[in-house]
Amino acid sequence: MYIPLHGHSTFSFLEAISSPAKIVKRAKEIWMYAIAITDFGGMYGLPAFTQAAKDGDIKAILGVELWFVLDLNANIIWKQIGNIVLLAKTQEGYQNLMKLTSFANQEWLGIKPKIDFNKLKEFKEGIIVISWGTESWIGKMINAWEKEERILEIHQMIRETCGEDYYLEIIAQDEHEKKALRDVNQLCLSFSEKTWVKCIINNEFFYPEVQDYHTREIALAIRDNLKMYDPTRRQPKWKFHLMTEQEIIDICISNGYTAEQISERIQNNEQIAENINAKIIFWSGFFPKYDTPANIQKIYEENKDTLIEF
Repeated sequence: MYIPLHGHSTFSFLEAISSPAKIVKRAKEIWMYAIAITDFGGMYGLPAFTQAAKDGDIKAILGVELWFVLDLNANIIWKQIGNIVLLAKTQEGYQNLMKLTSFANQEWLGIKPKIDFNKLKEFKEGIIVISWGTESWIGKMINAWEKEERILEIHQMIRETCGEDYYLEIIAQDEHEKKALRDVNQLCLSFSEKTWVKCIINNEFFYPEVQDYHTREIALAIRDNLKMYDPTRRQPKWKFHLMTEQEIIDICISNGYTAEQISERIQNNEQIAENINAKIIFWSGFFPKYDTPANIQKIYEENKDTLIEF
């Protein structure tokens, strides 16, 4: 069964338009037993998503989409920064996801909270990493005509760091409408076969149903401070609703993928969903572990008999 692992709620402010509850409701209507929300730059919507999923008897997969660079100290134009999708696989992974998100929001460039390779390496435990797509770091390198050897080098760096929790992503949209997407998807498949990294498939949803596309266009115009009659406003032509498995299959067939390739990608999505056990625990307090510095502990040990208790 197809399980969406890359998509957005209204907590991706003015980029997506639906509440977590409506996303869960639509997922149930099309017979999904699990779904992920990966909002841009923040995890604010995950508590509401978790509660809605619990009420709807559906598995909530907790994620976030951050922006990614190799080195935070490098001189990078903000429009060249690509994204990376992260999912919490375990409870430790959920904690690390919060740490990465908090860090990213202290490292803004333009409008994009970002992490780099070293920070990902530091907090990788319990996290599933999904990369590629035209808006990913590697996707932008491909469309900027970066040498394939350099792209492969970065891909291998992430693979060696994240191991089996690193996945490549095919975006299920009409490749005939955009050559950039076709180039990224084709190289993604090639690298998947060369380096034995599993490949998944998503369409990256921004609203629950087909008829919601116009509402999203209004939201995008507001975000970009443009009028609806402005010819330069964003008018996404692809299908960004929450797709059924058959819709995903039909798009992939039209793009020339074989039935075997499609089935394998869909099974990989489902396998990820089944292996995830991270969740938000409500009504519980969590406190950070604090190890007393050695010099402070020494002072305490030397003077504890003379300390006055209040």
